[in-house]
Amino acid sequence: MTNEADEFIGGWRALTLRSDAATLTMFPDKGADIYSFIDHRTGVDVLLKSPSGLREPGPWLRSQTSIERWMESYSGGWQVLLPNGGDECVEYGVNWNYHGEAALLPWTVQERDDSSVTLEVRLMSLPLHVRRTVSLRGGVLRLEETVTNESPEDLEFMWSHHPAFGAPFIEADCILSSGFRTLVADDQSPGTFLEPESTHDWPLVTTTSGDALDLSRVPGPDEPRAVLAYFTNMRAPFYAITNPRLNLGVGLRWSGDVFDKAWLWQEVHSGTGWPWFKRCYAIAVEPASTIPGHGMTHARSKGHRGVQLNGFASKQITIEAVLFEGSGVVANIHEGGAVDVG
Repeated sequence: MTNEADEFIGGWRALTLRSDAATLTMFPDKGADIYSFIDHRTGVDVLLKSPSGLREPGPWLRSQTSIERWMESYSGGWQVLLPNGGDECVEYGVNWNYHGEAALLPWTVQERDDSSVTLEVRLMSLPLHVRRTVSLRGGVLRLEETVTNESPEDLEFMWSHHPAFGAPFIEADCILSSGFRTLVADDQSPGTFLEPESTHDWPLVTTTSGDALDLSRVPGPDEPRAVLAYFTNMRAPFYAITNPRLNLGVGLRWSGDVFDKAWLWQEVHSGTGWPWFKRCYAIAVEPASTIPGHGMTHARSKGHRGVQLNGFASKQITIEAVLFEGSGVVANIHEGGAVDVG
């Protein structure tokens, strides 16, 4: 479906939704990526833009490994990871790519109006049909996504969403609030200062040197660090990042029955060599079904399960991203309630 009002950004067809408070742009032919989410009051796009930039469409997804193909495509923003998260693995007799295939496929636009768009895609690695409706009203981006098993066989898979935030929204002294009680460091790549598989009471963590560190304070670009860890022990499925200088916050709230965990990724000019070469300044908190983030096979080996979907059954998730004025710790952004900023 092509609309006379379609725009093109970097050669990609771009669908744009606008409200009085925000503008949202997504690429239907590039995994239905949400590329930008702009707050009108400040003019700030809260989503990350990869230091590698946005590559034009073309025959460039030819790298040898699936992680290289993912990074070729990655321009920042917000993706769905399905049916895998992290390292490639073999499931059901087929290779599951790094971060799955859904974010690399073109999606078909089914319906579209001034405030919403509905898209769908069918996967190859599993018989899954995915249908998503994205709408924008005021400063609230609402995403409803349904995954349907189109076969009679019961399936297990990973499912998560990967919204990443960057400058100019992210800067020193931003505050990360969370509805989770516990943070567990990754077992293989916990970053620069956490012991693998160490467990911490959010927001304070104990570093490898024995120091206490408050992870609710977002580091500035001149404070190199890397973190890969997982939020567990959910009190309520939400988080928020606030920028005191801009008096701007973005919060995510979601249905917690499928996504009862969240991945925490921070990359602050730390990673040497490929892919970042110390160029990336990002933070992501990713609602997720499964931990750790090294593929379905590894997660199962660590005693964690994926989404269980019976033959011909469906599961639906809802995520809302909310732009708001605020400068402190967010106490409640869950279930449509008012944003409570201390």
